[in-house]
Amino acid sequence: TQAEATGPTRQQVAAAGAMSETDRTAMIRGMVEGLAARLKDNGRDVQGWLRLARAYMVLSEPDKARAARDDARKALAADDVQLRQLNDGLKELGL
Repeated sequence: TQAEATGPTRQQVAAAGAMSETDRTAMIRGMVEGLAARLKDNGRDVQGWLRLARAYMVLSEPDKARAARDDARKALAADDVQLRQLNDGLKELGL
């Protein structure tokens, strides 16, 4: 949905600012895992795949970023326009 695509709410951002680094990292990982699960159910979201790959790169998990790239390419293989958008975004991420 549109709400999922926009990211965390102001309240979530404020709460994250008050958390310890460990808790904040756990919250971020939970959000990333939620995005990954959503994309497994509906892989037609180019921007979602790019957010997931970027998140894995930020979390210093390049293997997971590459796996997300591969999963995204499979999910979008039938749509040339979305696949091109994906590949353009992946280039910007160095993937």
